[in-house]
Amino acid sequence: MTPRSTESLARALPDGVRELCATLRERGHEAWVVGGCVRDVLMGREASDWDVATTAWPKDVQKIFRRTIPTGLDHGTITVLLRGDKYEVTTLRGESGYADGRRPDVVTFGASIDEDLGRRDFTVNAIAYDPARDVIVDPWKGEDDLERRVIRAVRDPRERFAEDGLRVLRAARFVASLGFELDADTEAAIRPNLPTFAKVSPERVREEWMKAFRAQQPSRAFRVMRRTGMLAIHAPLIEGQDEACFERAMRRLDACPREPAARVASLVWEERSRTKEIDAWLRALKFSNHERESVLLVLAHADAPRRALDLASTRRLLRAVGTSDIGWVLATLAADVSVQGTDEARSTFDAFEARVSSVIDARDPIDLKALAITGADVMRVAERGPGRYVGEVLERLLDEVIEDPTRNDAASLLARAKVLAQSDTPKTGSSKVEP
Repeated sequence: MTPRSTESLARALPDGVRELCATLRERGHEAWVVGGCVRDVLMGREASDWDVATTAWPKDVQKIFRRTIPTGLDHGTITVLLRGDKYEVTTLRGESGYADGRRPDVVTFGASIDEDLGRRDFTVNAIAYDPARDVIVDPWKGEDDLERRVIRAVRDPRERFAEDGLRVLRAARFVASLGFELDADTEAAIRPNLPTFAKVSPERVREEWMKAFRAQQPSRAFRVMRRTGMLAIHAPLIEGQDEACFERAMRRLDACPREPAARVASLVWEERSRTKEIDAWLRALKFSNHERESVLLVLAHADAPRRALDLASTRRLLRAVGTSDIGWVLATLAADVSVQGTDEARSTFDAFEARVSSVIDARDPIDLKALAITGADVMRVAERGPGRYVGEVLERLLDEVIEDPTRNDAASLLARAKVLAQSDTPKTGSSKVEP
């Protein structure tokens, strides 16, 4: 990357952004592309979101553009809909007072571009590009830090971190997602600001974790979190691991697939017997029910290579996991094998993986949809109406078919279903199916 070169930015700028900035200038206002999009393009990456800073006040932006959304009116942000895309347009502003450790108490419009960039978190995010003049505005030496591959706070890191408690976690996340190192003075300012970080909502913490999980080496973020004390606040299960256990978790984390559930599970792999604590922790961090269940699922089957030693037990595993999820579950198990690093673990896993492939390739029945009969068939041979017994009979038949797939024959299943349904008489009101 050549410092202060604008060629890549000019080439990457979407037509909609160029038009938006040109329109603002035509109406007498200045406009710059700012933040992460500038950083990413200068790094040779594809920018996802394009944000614009302008001297125009929010009410002016709403008058200039036909389709707008007052996304953050109090903080000067208007979303402009242009050419089928959405762009956040924010008035240059100054901020002061952060009583809640998240939002400024006072926002003042009319700042200069240098002042506006000076309120941002890290120098690599405090770079602006003026497409009209084709110049980069970089008062805080962000391009130099891109060259040095360093995450450094704008101005005084203690002040930046006191303004928004999430910034300490963002520093750790950028270390992973950008593959940069953390500036020593910036890191030193993290621990004194942990009380502000403790105010951050679980939802915001989870969101940053999710972004870190997408990195090639998310362990880089979690190592920063551990040595600065962040994990003790939101992840005591991980913080409590001894150094050897934590290092295994980091190796497992980097080796497993980029499936969020896999990466969360890898962090507490050796704590998996503490199911209730893990479940409570996931709930506290506001992971969705699906994410939480997926984490607990893979942890529950962590020992599958040593337990599912025949085809029947492998079919039962696939029934529990599901064929749609077995790919990332296998990859997570393989990551643990790589951490164990023994020939025995590798050969055990290879044999297990071969059995899984064999069951899938043979299309062995592992769910109710694969049974040769349906619930309607069960009711017909039972000469009874709908009831809980139908599902219980089908589940019992599936158990038997999983044990021996040759039993998945319509005639045989109908005969067996009739026996099972008749053993569940409605006289007591119970639909329990006896063996």
